[in-house]
Amino acid sequence: MFESDILVAGADPGFGAIKLDTGDTKILFPAVICKGNERIFSTLGNTLINRGSDVETQIASLDVIVRNHSTSVERHYFMGSLAESLNPNEAHYCWDEDKSSDEEATALLVVALALAQKTPKANVYLGTGVPVKYYASLKNKYESELKGSFSVEFRSGPMVGITRQINILRSRVLPQSYGVFIKESLNEYGIPTKASLFNGYVVVIDPGFRTTDIATFYDGIMLDPPNSFSIEKGLKWAYIGVAEKLKEMTINHKNPIETDDKELDKIFRVNKGLYPWNNGSLNLNPIMQNMLTQLGTDISREVKKALKPMLGKLHTVLVAGKVGEMVFEQIQLENKQLIEDPQFGNATGFRIMAATLVNNITKKGKTSE
Repeated sequence: MFESDILVAGADPGFGAIKLDTGDTKILFPAVICKGNERIFSTLGNTLINRGSDVETQIASLDVIVRNHSTSVERHYFMGSLAESLNPNEAHYCWDEDKSSDEEATALLVVALALAQKTPKANVYLGTGVPVKYYASLKNKYESELKGSFSVEFRSGPMVGITRQINILRSRVLPQSYGVFIKESLNEYGIPTKASLFNGYVVVIDPGFRTTDIATFYDGIMLDPPNSFSIEKGLKWAYIGVAEKLKEMTINHKNPIETDDKELDKIFRVNKGLYPWNNGSLNLNPIMQNMLTQLGTDISREVKKALKPMLGKLHTVLVAGKVGEMVFEQIQLENKQLIEDPQFGNATGFRIMAATLVNNITKKGKTSE
């Protein structure tokens, strides 16, 4: 019962997207949320839309009620692409740096767990992370607050009418880039899978939506600041540049286009960079490519400046994240490699960390019998 009742998960609740890995299931959706309401017209015409698997179709229809059993607070939400479509004016990212006490951020995380859950009830061991710059101040808070009992009721999609109960038993928190290092170097029993990463200097570059995390390791140990740090620049910065250029391009028209990072995120994710306009569309991809080139150049410059004394000794530079994949060619550092499945680098590493926690607990249980 102990084994089957447990869900071991790694969550990377980024500013742009929620990523969750349970080993056999990966969940990904935009970290966009708004209050839910009764749907009248929005239920028409979309009953036959199929997004692939049941999980993918469900992710496209996140109309949910989330209940926190510790506080007895119950909320109705739209999340992900459904929030973007049904309530674009109120749908927003969870910007709070401290996601442990943010009700909406917790709701997004709990819904991701419910989507991955195969049984009506599950006890969860959760691995997650915070940006490098916030780790020292938020680690203990996250581990103490990211636990408790929740339920999620699905109000649409393939899981309509189904309720999932989630009991987060324990959370373990690492700096975000550390998840990437774990994924690349350890298995679920804490046994090294790539000995070279435990010798000498290794750097992880993990560009995200708002920040880029840099983690430097020496003989497998993550070094303290200034060798591990966050750069206040990510995909959002590139979107701001695209928005400025778009306004400039349409300035002579009666209604120049004023947009923001949330709308542009959807344009590039769903519309492949084509902005609907004037009975046609504007191709924003060349502008975006220029911004990404600059972003990769800026990240490279900051890393070189901060790690100048050890630059010649870096034998491996691991690049992770969806944004890392987008700027990989522009990263101007030797010995760079893009990890496999870069978007889930941290989530998978956090899952491995949570699995080692469970394996240690079961080992202790057996030795004490």
